[in-house]
Amino acid sequence: MSYKTLMTCAVACLFSFGSPLGAELRAGAAAVEITPPLGGPMYGYGARGENTSQGVHDSLFARALVITDGSERLGIVALDLGSISSRQTATVRSQVQSQTGIEHLVLTASHTHSAPRIRSDFPSSEDSWVRILESRIVSAVVEAAQNLERVRIGVAYGKADLCHNRRKVHDDGTVEMLWANRQGTPTSPVDHQVAVAAFDTVGGEPMATLVSFACHPVVLGPENLEISADYPGIMADRVQSSGGGIPLYLPAAAGDINPFWDKTSPSEGGFERTKDMGEALASVVLETRRRASVSPIDGPEKLAVSRLSISMEPRWDLSDPELRQRYREAGAERLFDYYAERFRKEQQAEINVVLLGSSLALATFPGEFFVEHGLRLKSQSLVRDTIFVGYANGELGYFPTIRAAAEGGYGATEASFVEVGAGDLLVNSALRELMIMSGHLSLQPSID
Repeated sequence: MSYKTLMTCAVACLFSFGSPLGAELRAGAAAVEITPPLGGPMYGYGARGENTSQGVHDSLFARALVITDGSERLGIVALDLGSISSRQTATVRSQVQSQTGIEHLVLTASHTHSAPRIRSDFPSSEDSWVRILESRIVSAVVEAAQNLERVRIGVAYGKADLCHNRRKVHDDGTVEMLWANRQGTPTSPVDHQVAVAAFDTVGGEPMATLVSFACHPVVLGPENLEISADYPGIMADRVQSSGGGIPLYLPAAAGDINPFWDKTSPSEGGFERTKDMGEALASVVLETRRRASVSPIDGPEKLAVSRLSISMEPRWDLSDPELRQRYREAGAERLFDYYAERFRKEQQAEINVVLLGSSLALATFPGEFFVEHGLRLKSQSLVRDTIFVGYANGELGYFPTIRAAAEGGYGATEASFVEVGAGDLLVNSALRELMIMSGHLSLQPSID
């Protein structure tokens, strides 16, 4: 494995971000609709087969937040999508940098399974919706960068008991996949924490709300053929309409975490259950935001960003015909093709480590990390408020823990193509970088 920090070059800035002297944090937020045309393939759920979208239940959005201290510049975009690839990230990043001078960009997908599958030939190669999507993401960042204001940032935490761990490990070590848990039976481990970062103007007006929560957005199941942002979209609508500014949903380590009402068909009340869960989460977010607004982050008004790129090795020999045959015999050859192709195209795992002041950090990861990874990042970080952001700047699939990889189950063996221990490697890399950035770890010898 190779490990290096990517250095970014200074570029001419087309917007006035201010002087780094007497640094002060400024931010701007914007949102644009990214709902696709109908008739395209939908993300997730092999059970859908070749079925395509037939309607729009609720619109999809790209919500952007730009932050600067006058020297460093960062754009964060929360997307109502199933995933975002490293190639699309590179395309959008290049356009954003040329138009705004912003060199650091995080694109994170909510992972809704009722979004479009991104294909370059839909509706046609000459008129690709993907190009429209990319241009709209860029426009959201540009608009946010044009509306910078002095901000105050606060962080607080709430709790939401809305989901379960879908891997039930029995005493004999066998694994049962607990897809639905409609009685709300407690399972473990689960991260019930809802982290909220409030961005307010110095005059006290809400600008944006960052929301971190660990749960798959899969209340709606494969029977649903209507475009939807699932429960994060409901939450975002309620937070914005209730005066929370522009909400950005940052999915945490949700690789093995599902809602109690998992994969609920429209005929079973799927849309009603989606609304219930979104409203319940929104209530927690809004109450937590009120506390966050009066709990400012510590330290100087400084922004620091580091981008790491780490080469991933495959867990399996993807060219081995016996591996494909095993998937074929299990009726999952399409699953193999999907994840193997994603891994071949990605391979490099991008991590972004962000430090605001001295007490708020974000670490972003390119895939579906099991919940233990998120819990470990937060517990081992020496930065008081550390937020795990998954599904960001890449789609490398599932990152199980080493123990889960040995035990098996969906996401732990099948659908996981990164080498065993890759999740621990990336979390450790982020922790190391964060400790250095925050001044807790020195690379120079200390002699007492």
